[in-house]
Amino acid sequence: MQYLIADVGGTNTRVALAHDGRLQTDSIHRYRNVNQFGVAEILQDYLSNHAPDFHPSAVCIDVAGPVGDNQGQLTNLDWTVTTDQLCDATGASHGAIINDMTAQGLALSHLPTESFSSVLKGTAQTGNRIVVNVGTGFNSAVVLGDGSKLTVPGSETGHVNLPVPSPEIFELHQYLTARFGFASAEEVLSGRGLGHIYAFLAQHSASEPLPSSQHIMTHLDSDPLALKSISILLEVFGCVCGNLALTHLPFGGIYLVGGMAQALADHYSDSPFHSAFAAKGRFSEFMSQFSVNLVQDDHAALAGCIAHLQFFENDTH
Repeated sequence: MQYLIADVGGTNTRVALAHDGRLQTDSIHRYRNVNQFGVAEILQDYLSNHAPDFHPSAVCIDVAGPVGDNQGQLTNLDWTVTTDQLCDATGASHGAIINDMTAQGLALSHLPTESFSSVLKGTAQTGNRIVVNVGTGFNSAVVLGDGSKLTVPGSETGHVNLPVPSPEIFELHQYLTARFGFASAEEVLSGRGLGHIYAFLAQHSASEPLPSSQHIMTHLDSDPLALKSISILLEVFGCVCGNLALTHLPFGGIYLVGGMAQALADHYSDSPFHSAFAAKGRFSEFMSQFSVNLVQDDHAALAGCIAHLQFFENDTH
């Protein structure tokens, strides 16, 4: 079987080929979405310019946004795509659209152990899991089951109210509410969220441009506000992950994914993430059961798309 797969985020889209269920890593090509018109056009360009002799039997994409009724809508990009459009653009006989968190969740059982690094060690070993994404946006999803039989329900966690575990973050909450009318978790836990934290600390007005997350990350040694911004983000991140752990009881572990989650890889140790994760009152000791791991595999979502198509094939035969 020949698959065409794509990971469609708010900033970039990565397209690749898979032969007989195996990702062809040398086929991966990245597109900047700001320069494109939509998913169907990206897939057509990919096939024309990078795989002219490839004829996919099926195509699957994951999108950073809600999925339903054979279509997907990007949350942080004004794109909508349908399965009919995918098939028309590629000539595939079967098309599928899944949420990006579904793809990340499906991938967990298909990644080698070296893809994971430990953030927090937990005493529990098996059970349901959670994937938590910090990238262009923020989201999470519960991964139910094990092996190849996984269920990953959709979620829009990024748009819940921002928690306020400390007086300083309450002030940040007030700042974001005044600026946007609503303080969501994603306005802190995302690439732009790091800029919002910095702007809050620097007391920037709403008319001043936000510093980019890249600028902040590259000035940690020279700018105290940049370092403080990271600390606040990690405190909120730990608090939210702890809330998710108590909500869903992921005894199989919490798995962090996304560009920002990986950019913070060197900052989790001895950070407020640990204390904020466990700060749950009389349930603080209970929190020691949950492990937190960073997924350091850029191809995880693509592997999840392959797993989805394989499950569809097995289900129809």
